[in-house]
Amino acid sequence: MAPQSAAAAGAVPMDPNESLSGSIIACVGVMSAASTISLGLRFYVRGRLLRTIAAEDWCIFAAWVFTVVAGGGTIKEAQLALGKHFDTIPPEDMIAWKETTYVKTLFYNLSLCFTKISILLLYLRLFKAYDYLRIAIWGVLGIVVVYNLWSICMYLTFCIPLQKYWHREIEGYCHPVSVWWALTYLHIISDFMIFVLPIPGIAPMSIPRSQRASLLFLLCIGFFVCLISVLRAIWVNSTYMRADPTWHYTSIANWSTVEINVAVICACLMTMRPLFQRVLGTRETKPPAPASGPLTIGSSPLRAYNGRIFGSGFTRTTDVESRSGFAGSAGSNANLKLKQSSSSEGEDTINADGESGRSRVTAAHNAEK
Repeated sequence: MAPQSAAAAGAVPMDPNESLSGSIIACVGVMSAASTISLGLRFYVRGRLLRTIAAEDWCIFAAWVFTVVAGGGTIKEAQLALGKHFDTIPPEDMIAWKETTYVKTLFYNLSLCFTKISILLLYLRLFKAYDYLRIAIWGVLGIVVVYNLWSICMYLTFCIPLQKYWHREIEGYCHPVSVWWALTYLHIISDFMIFVLPIPGIAPMSIPRSQRASLLFLLCIGFFVCLISVLRAIWVNSTYMRADPTWHYTSIANWSTVEINVAVICACLMTMRPLFQRVLGTRETKPPAPASGPLTIGSSPLRAYNGRIFGSGFTRTTDVESRSGFAGSAGSNANLKLKQSSSSEGEDTINADGESGRSRVTAAHNAEK
């Protein structure tokens, strides 16, 4: 049965030509442009300035692709039904809208999944000196992967047969609403876990106030993404089964667009410190004091071939930040260890592990001789 019209309910009659589709398309355009620029700058920093593109960069690239596809789906929804009054939509457009919504939501979830994986992989690279923190990061990464696999499986079997999703009159089975609320709660919980994970590693860092402010800014953006997830869940609950769903779902569609794009932007901003330094002309040139900050690997990877070490030398944490956007470790001097690599090339790599006491670089000095 069709929903009760506004006139029948005693409210002000609706305007059949009234539409919010333009605002939906504008939101997608602005946010997609912002995330695309952020991704381009990230790959410029990682590929051109630092000449090192890692797994987390390809994960955020995949997340951006899924974000663009989801944005295209949202635009298609707006052209069909979204942002228009339910009673004014032809039945064939309503069916096409439901089909588009199904596909778009799948890419929406994939975008968030790969964005979270990218951020967690970046955490693993940045906090190498914190074993307890790395264990927590691996745990959260496992949770994210498992619940997203479950989410995809549930979504691919949303209804059996699948056509029942947009043809409710077909006999079959659909998952209860409680399944989707459980996945929503897991999504929000994982957002907050990713938000608080780096705090134990950042808090003890001995870094300048400007760098601490930039880290705080990134954490605030991360909290904003968490807040969007919570607000979106509240809006979904408030508009569920309302009489004019295609009209009232407009705010949900807009905030979903903001959520996935801001998540990509936040992940990209974490790697852009070298670009900000170049644009602002602020590069840390002060020579490090012997007792200030841990030693870390220099501006390019150090490797040992046949007993000889190649690379650009050792620098302090504040110098390495220009490569990663964060400090590697803090509060102690570094003990450099020579580890045998398990790669097929059989080369040795130099790793810096945080350890209290005097700095020992004898191994590196002897290897150069």
